[in-house]
Amino acid sequence: MAVVEGHGCSGHVKAFFHPYLLPLKAVYFFQLGAAACLIPYIPLFIQHLGLNAAENGILFGALPFIAMVSKPSAGALSDRFKAPFLCLRVFTVVQLVFMFAVYFVPPRDPPTKPTTFCGLNMFPCSVFLEGFNATECPGLDNNAFRDNNYTCRVEGGNVSAPDIVSGDVPTISANIGQLINANSTCWCLPASESSVNPSPLVQWTHQFWLTGLLLAVGWFGYGAAVTLNDAIAFSVVESSPVKTTYGANRVLGTMGWASFALLIGLLLQTFSDSAAAEDRDFTPAFATFAVAAVLAFGATFFLRAPKPVEIPPPLVKAVGRSLWTVDVMLFSFGTFVAGINSGMLYGYLAWYQSELGGSNILIGVTVFVQACYEAPMMAISGWIIRKVGYHGCMLMCLLSFGIRFLGYYLMVNPWFVLLIDVVHSVGYGLFYASMTNFAFEKAPAGATATLQGVLGATYEGFGQGLGGIAAGFLYQAYGGRTTWLGYSIFSLAAAAFYAVGGVLARMREKYLVVKIDIENVDL
Repeated sequence: MAVVEGHGCSGHVKAFFHPYLLPLKAVYFFQLGAAACLIPYIPLFIQHLGLNAAENGILFGALPFIAMVSKPSAGALSDRFKAPFLCLRVFTVVQLVFMFAVYFVPPRDPPTKPTTFCGLNMFPCSVFLEGFNATECPGLDNNAFRDNNYTCRVEGGNVSAPDIVSGDVPTISANIGQLINANSTCWCLPASESSVNPSPLVQWTHQFWLTGLLLAVGWFGYGAAVTLNDAIAFSVVESSPVKTTYGANRVLGTMGWASFALLIGLLLQTFSDSAAAEDRDFTPAFATFAVAAVLAFGATFFLRAPKPVEIPPPLVKAVGRSLWTVDVMLFSFGTFVAGINSGMLYGYLAWYQSELGGSNILIGVTVFVQACYEAPMMAISGWIIRKVGYHGCMLMCLLSFGIRFLGYYLMVNPWFVLLIDVVHSVGYGLFYASMTNFAFEKAPAGATATLQGVLGATYEGFGQGLGGIAAGFLYQAYGGRTTWLGYSIFSLAAAAFYAVGGVLARMREKYLVVKIDIENVDL
């Protein structure tokens, strides 16, 4: 039975640092700290490899579908064989080995730009910025070149989506300089040509496939490890000799995420030659990831093993049916929408900040500030859940995403994200605590990890996967600003639908209670 050591602040401090709970806190700190070394920076690393926004959408968007398989599989495996600690260690090693191996994927060769273009009827954009040397092409007349009209397609650089610039040489020279930088690809054709030759939307190179394969296996281990650690955490909290909550221990994971993400931002800024994609040095990020993952693995050996819950055979058959109540289905819908929004957020916020001129250190500061907003909310989440209920918390989450993405749409300075992200406290801190507590409360005896895995798969799997892949193609076609606006409208509409669903669910519950009372009276 849990007891409180002392009274007031000193009692809470003693309970927080109780030796029984320190291993759990250490696992959370280093497990999520290791994840923070890479996950916020994966889109930037994909950009560093030379892949575009659509390819990032496919790769980063496919990872949650891997989690959709790994989370329920790991949860069911743990419940079936009663070996959560062994499974946690195995999946932690899988995450470490395969995600670290991504570092060795070679960058894609940059697009080949012709140094001479005589007879090709295609010109690199440097021609309009540096001038045309007619002596390089004796067959071309300098005056004829200047008098002709051209259409230029600009990709990368300071444009979110491919931009088209048309006109004569002076007009293009005046306009194109505002669009390009070292990351640009720009091709120009005479107006007589039918179109500007675009780059393929997706290039199926070995960098694309190798990066995807290694990330997929590593992400499988990561998703499984997080799910198992959450399930173990509730068992540790239940058997704790001092009074504690899930949020009070999970907050160490938030601290680890914040600390390591900020550290990686500082290291990237220090070791990279510039903020340009090809100049970023990710060596410190992968090295720090390896150290933190090894420490997380070591900390698992100090976790105390609570007595496993035995599931009688008849209950095992009924678990699947009893999971899918109206409450669970409505909450799962909200979890799915939150996942779609998170797929856009995690896949493209850093990308968007980079396009607005944000530095490497800003990316790290952003993640750090998000965690600072998230930690207090996670710590007091139990009190808020008791006040407004699980469905109230979910509605707040969906509204927060709509407001947040609208702020991104209006944002012109990448540093403004630090103010906008105050709603991250609700969109992730309160949401995640609600999701894990909901699974623990609603699951039948012995099926906590299974329901935890189902909700985790809905959020980090199907939701984030669909949201990330759709965002990639929308981002490539319409640019970041328009895509943020679209996701904002979607989230606000989903919040309205969820509110109506919550009201109908409550009316149904009251009706069933009245019906049961009437039947009891008749008996």
